Amino acid sequence: MVNWERKALNFINQTGRWDKDKHISSFLAFSIALVKNLLEADIALQLEFEDEHTARVKNASPVQLDEMVIDSAPVKKLLYSHGFKTIYWHEIAATETAFEGLLGHAVTAVIIPINTSPDNSVIVVGWNKPQAFDAGFQECIETIRLRLKEILMQSQQQLYFQRVAMRFAAILHTIPHALVFINNDGFSGWVNQEAATLLQLSGPGEQLPAIISEAMTQLRNKTTNTTDIYKEAVRLFTSPENAICNWIWEMETPETPTLKVSCLPITTQQVTGRLWIFEQ
Repeated sequence: MVNWERKALNFINQTGRWDKDKHISSFLAFSIALVKNLLEADIALQLEFEDEHTARVKNASPVQLDEMVIDSAPVKKLLYSHGFKTIYWHEIAATETAFEGLLGHAVTAVIIPINTSPDNSVIVVGWNKPQAFDAGFQECIETIRLRLKEILMQSQQQLYFQRVAMRFAAILHTIPHALVFINNDGFSGWVNQEAATLLQLSGPGEQLPAIISEAMTQLRNKTTNTTDIYKEAVRLFTSPENAICNWIWEMETPETPTLKVSCLPITTQQVTGRLWIFEQ
């Protein structure tokens, strides 16, 4: 007797380890292969809706179905008729045209909507012999569906924030001033290209605060008004505003002009630290 509860837990455990250890972009391909293996199915694939009339096969097993394109309208009509709930086909009708031959020799199938919107995708799993869709099996499928939806939502959020981060990083790297951010957690810091050049760091982007602080100390040691800078630093770190603007660092090296330095506190729900701005 098949232990469907154990298979569902197996799916959760394996996708949980993948979620932590590997890149989210390959999660769905791994998950569909895992579903096929756990359910002992003959075919498994993702059908992604690209637009109102087009659906494309992704992450298919067998792989020769990958990138196949079909009309999405009949599939969406089928999903609407079932209220976007999981569809259990105990017997695939010979007249069924929604999947236009994608199911091959399968005689039974399960259609699993990943999202509740027709603009996303479904997972299709098929068997070449009759499959009993008892209560245990359906509970297993529902657990798998919820887990897939959870991870895909996380991946969409992660990819969105990655795109936002890349966009703002590109903007900050083009600003002519040297920008340095040091997080109060003591573990993270960031510099743009100008700051990396000024502080002679390995490159822009994430840097350890200890490395940034040492580089800033080395820069300060190259000034001719070190005593004044020290006095201003004491005032900075003891003032209620915890900020300073137009702080002059007179550089002794001819290749580096006088620097106008600002230090501003950054406090949000997600981030707390200091932003340093060096203007030449």
